[in-house]
Amino acid sequence: MSMIERAIAANRKNAKDHDSSLANKPAPKMAILTCMDPRLNDLLKWLDIKPADADVIRNVGTAATEDVVRSLMFSIHVLGVRELMIVGHTGCGMEMFTEEGFEEHLHKECGTWVVAPAKFHCYSDVNKQTQKQVLKLRSHPWIPSDVVIRGFVIDLATGELREVTPKDEKNLRLAG
Repeated sequence: MSMIERAIAANRKNAKDHDSSLANKPAPKMAILTCMDPRLNDLLKWLDIKPADADVIRNVGTAATEDVVRSLMFSIHVLGVRELMIVGHTGCGMEMFTEEGFEEHLHKECGTWVVAPAKFHCYSDVNKQTQKQVLKLRSHPWIPSDVVIRGFVIDLATGELREVTPKDEKNLRLAG
């Protein structure tokens, strides 16, 4: 049986105990930008956050992309979110490549050069990457200044979360 078929069977069984209050309008208290890495699937549990209390936006490398901003506009301006956690993690696959190296990898695998996206957001330092995403979102003109934006890195070996929020862009330049 395929993983999809197992998921369908599990849903049929588990739907009997489904929380029907989830049909109510969402009212998240915060948004979390994190990586799509499946090892982070239990992040809300690790942080003791109920699923309905957080909008979780995920992409490879925890990058504050145009699509992330699109999602945040809804979270902030429609649902009323006033706190944003950016959670990077140790051992991210985006540390395995440079932009050029990943394009070469795709060329080798697919036989053609990359057309889109224009950037994959590869990086070599998860702390600095997370700090940059904080600064990118803090400086976005559509994100009100009263929205709290903090950056963290979770160590997958220990489960510990540590804050890496930059105080300002000058400090980030000095650290990098």
